[in-house]
Amino acid sequence: MRAEVQSLSTILHRKANEIESLSGRSSQQLLEIKKLKAVVQDLRESDQELKLILEMYRHESTDTKDVMEFRDMEFKAWARVQSLKFSLDEYNLELRVKEANEAEAEAQHRLATAEAEIADLRQKLDLSGRDICNLTETLKAKHEEGEAYLLEIESIGQSYEDIQTHNQHQLQQITERDDYNIKLVMEGLKARQMQDALTS
Repeated sequence: MRAEVQSLSTILHRKANEIESLSGRSSQQLLEIKKLKAVVQDLRESDQELKLILEMYRHESTDTKDVMEFRDMEFKAWARVQSLKFSLDEYNLELRVKEANEAEAEAQHRLATAEAEIADLRQKLDLSGRDICNLTETLKAKHEEGEAYLLEIESIGQSYEDIQTHNQHQLQQITERDDYNIKLVMEGLKARQMQDALTS
């Protein structure tokens, strides 16, 4: 039973360390998600600023029509490239955010599982502790009962010895009395024989 309790305590300690590790990784993943969302927001703001600059340039430019058209095409191409780059970066960031969210969900699931296992282990540990207490009380009661039996046996043994001593004393008295009675009978017979001899 003590070995089982020790094993449960070891497992409980290991699960607690695992939960601490999962909590640390979960916090790191949440921080990473926040950073990625901030980057996405910055990229969106940069894209808006570029669009505003392009729009302002269109209204303020004083070049000729051909130059204007050329530069307009140039800016459109540049804006298109920036938009594509932004879309690609946003896609990559969304993918990373998705992966981070999935990792966070998995960590939370593992954390919940570990906490459930720890709760189960704690319950088993408590039950084992109660079993040990019950067994200890039972052993204590049995020990006290055994001590009482031993005292009773010793008392019975002493009483038996006392009875034996008393019986031996009584037997000795009976033997002495029988010897005395036999002696009296023998002396009576001798006296009668002597009396018979004198009268004959």
